[in-house]
Amino acid sequence: MIPQTQARGASEILLITRIRTLNKGNQALSAAWLAMVKHTFPQGGIRLLERRPRHLLQHRLADIAAARDPYAAFDALTDALARLAPGPSYTAPVFTRDARILLDETISPPRRFVGLRERLNLRGLLARTGYYADEYRHRLSACQRAQLVIVNPAGEFFPRGPQAAFYHLLDADVARKLGVSTAIVNHTMDISDPTLRAIIPRMYRSLAMVGFRDQTSVVAFEAMGGDTRNVVVTPDLALTIELTNARPRRPGAVAVAINVPEAAAHGYLERWVDVIAKLRAQETEVVLVSNEVPADLEFYERLMARFPGLQLEGAGLDHDAYGELLGSFDSVVSSRMHTCILAMVAGAPVVAVEGASFKITGLFKELGFTDGVLDPTSPDLPRLVGERVAQRRAARDAASQETRERIAQVRDRITGELVTRLRAAT
Repeated sequence: MIPQTQARGASEILLITRIRTLNKGNQALSAAWLAMVKHTFPQGGIRLLERRPRHLLQHRLADIAAARDPYAAFDALTDALARLAPGPSYTAPVFTRDARILLDETISPPRRFVGLRERLNLRGLLARTGYYADEYRHRLSACQRAQLVIVNPAGEFFPRGPQAAFYHLLDADVARKLGVSTAIVNHTMDISDPTLRAIIPRMYRSLAMVGFRDQTSVVAFEAMGGDTRNVVVTPDLALTIELTNARPRRPGAVAVAINVPEAAAHGYLERWVDVIAKLRAQETEVVLVSNEVPADLEFYERLMARFPGLQLEGAGLDHDAYGELLGSFDSVVSSRMHTCILAMVAGAPVVAVEGASFKITGLFKELGFTDGVLDPTSPDLPRLVGERVAQRRAARDAASQETRERIAQVRDRITGELVTRLRAAT
């Protein structure tokens, strides 16, 4: 028998999100969700929990895929995890309304031996010994006290690396099985893994709310058999971030943010060398920026060695100060979605280049921009970026005003949709 929630705190809301991160975009997104929860439930206690609990690392998507009926295997696994719940009084409630989402750029992203590390799964082996079991029981107890559990995957539903999405599905389904109203929010449904595609439509039917970032995700969800009756579509919540300290304008300066891991994985990283060369040939001051500096730094150092005077700015800045920096440029060229978002929030015109998913294209469609997101695999990318930058510079004030107006409209839409749906979910 699965233990249900026995007694809930009067109004505790549990937000599962990235709390400590090396990515300013994740920091912005988590901070925005924390602010949204406070706005929606102004009298409530809020508990933050980090994503991907370590106890779950012993479970592998490959094991579920190998089962005769993958969904039945997934369902049995979440049943077993839910039975570990010790009851709502296992830990005294600690409300964390004043919690902060922390940026820590000393966290090193894995660059070498990633495949070997995944196969070894050392933390998973440790989890099998029960090392993280008590930590997990505390987490389940927090779920049992909650009125609502909100799981924020923050973009980790994409073709590359389906294991991350698997952990978020486990987290959400276990909370639901404890009798708690559960929402999974703010994700792009770009999943190619056949096991996940079999699990997601059936599991999502039982959630109180499913939040996608764009209509393209809804189409993809329907194609895998998803039921959209509990679906809400709102662009990425980082669009609601408030920036208060505008920096002076830097005429002629353009910021460039490259999603280096994605470009390297798909074989078009060197094309960005040509983009930098093209922009500098247009007598443009080019500055490197990134919302995930540790992941991009190695390639950026190569670029700075190749192009004298090229500099990296924004390292160490929290998401809000980073957004204010982006707002000072004539335009921002970016294949990182949250650099696009924070630049637009600050009023800077953006030249967007897609990554390995359709999430940036989906974002710009939701915002109503019609000139399109550039294809990073195109051999014409340097020329197209140069032309777009020249256009933005020539009409910077008008482009900035249009960007601010679109952001204001989408903020009203996001808040109106989410406040209504989150309150209804409780």
